[in-house]
Amino acid sequence: MDFLEVFLRAFIDYLMDITPYFLIAVLITSFLQGFTKLSWLRSILKNQNTAPVYTGLIGGLLPLCSCSMLPVANLINSLSKSYAPVLSFLVVAPIISPVTILLTYGYFGWSMTFMRIFGTMLFALLFAYTASFLVKKPKGIPMAFGNAGGSGLSSFTTHFRNNLLGIGKYLLLGIFIASLIKTLLPPSLVRPIAGSLLSYFFIAFVSVPIYVCSGEEVPIAKALRDVGFTYGNSFTFMLGGTGICMPTILATLKFLPKVLVAFYVFFWILFSIAMGIFYDMIFWKF
Repeated sequence: MDFLEVFLRAFIDYLMDITPYFLIAVLITSFLQGFTKLSWLRSILKNQNTAPVYTGLIGGLLPLCSCSMLPVANLINSLSKSYAPVLSFLVVAPIISPVTILLTYGYFGWSMTFMRIFGTMLFALLFAYTASFLVKKPKGIPMAFGNAGGSGLSSFTTHFRNNLLGIGKYLLLGIFIASLIKTLLPPSLVRPIAGSLLSYFFIAFVSVPIYVCSGEEVPIAKALRDVGFTYGNSFTFMLGGTGICMPTILATLKFLPKVLVAFYVFFWILFSIAMGIFYDMIFWKF
């Protein structure tokens, strides 16, 4: 009975903390889906120097996870003369969205939200330009997808319902897992390894095979913090858990060279580790 009481208290606390931010995020997300189209994408991709900046911004505005972003990524890749625009999109899309930004702010405050946005955007552009310079794209790749999107109030209503139920169920799952972690994992076991160099590597490598839907990672990361891990450890999990997963890695092999996918996975793991360490160095008070 003690276990159930502690679990329910943790579950309700997490739920009450995040619900207002989640509802606001669903409204913003549904508006973007209902009133925004991708028909202008071709004109944006004409300038290869600025295209990665725009595709990164698109990835940050669209409500996508590491799997739902793949059709859009294939579309961007098929319209672009280099790999830079699609790489920038692939890095940003699963990490930055109205949902994840508001959830991160609700649980962790402005500093981690700032790091999540600007750190990811900076990494996305540096990686995209560098990798596309090293790996040249062959010409004549046919377009695989047409324009996507919808508009109007009916579309907004449909997306709002789908987001509320679709994203909401993953958020509830994340809160459930977070409550279990807080209930079952004693802080005494965590404190000796929290913040150690190995803890960042361990969390990053463990998060890759775990598929965590966008938004679900935030309450789980909060639970890691609550049981004794550092803020940087939690940040590493949020980046690694949503940035790459096995379905994403396998799917990108269908339209990206193997060497580019290997770069993508390797540097993403390093990025998530580095961001966690950097965050603790700057903001964490030991």
